[in-house]
Amino acid sequence: MQPLRYTLLTFALAAACAGSWAQTSAQTPQNSPKSAAAQLAEPKVEKLAVAADPLKKAVLIGRAAAGDMIFQLELEGSEPMWMQMGNPPTWDAHQPAADERYHVELKLTDPKSKTRIPYANINFAATNKETGKTITLPLPPMWGSSGLHYSANSALLGDGTYAATVTVDAPTFQRELKDKDLWSKPVSAKFHFKLAGGKLTEVSQASR
Repeated sequence: MQPLRYTLLTFALAAACAGSWAQTSAQTPQNSPKSAAAQLAEPKVEKLAVAADPLKKAVLIGRAAAGDMIFQLELEGSEPMWMQMGNPPTWDAHQPAADERYHVELKLTDPKSKTRIPYANINFAATNKETGKTITLPLPPMWGSSGLHYSANSALLGDGTYAATVTVDAPTFQRELKDKDLWSKPVSAKFHFKLAGGKLTEVSQASR
């Protein structure tokens, strides 16, 4: 009887471990980065009464609040930039490539002080739903007539409906001790826009 008792005990332990493993496995996807991205608020679509040409004037793609930051995404015509290039880097004028029609621009603001947030690594990713192709674009910091922002020239992926995500890493500046947890983790926001004939016909509704 003793070997049988051990056998039954072994089966019981195995069943308990299997149940625990199944519960853990069911919880794991909720904590994965992919699942976290899927939980981002989907933007509401705003159809423009008149198509807007970003090559003539900057167009607001959307404004969203996330992670105690205000994301303001805009699209305008590409432009030359004064920047460091080469190795070793030297300052020079960078002219847009022949196919770089657009200038993707993000204004990142602290809603409390109304101050633009510096020292952040920012990435823009957009998928053209019609073609299934995705473009990723780092947005370096830049100074211009609108003040500090993050931007880059891009050809995008032609006409189509775009699902875009802007991700902001934790800024690298020092903080007062009371603000040690402020902007301490990467945060993302989703945007929607549609290009037809090079003009914007749909954008995201501004959340605030």
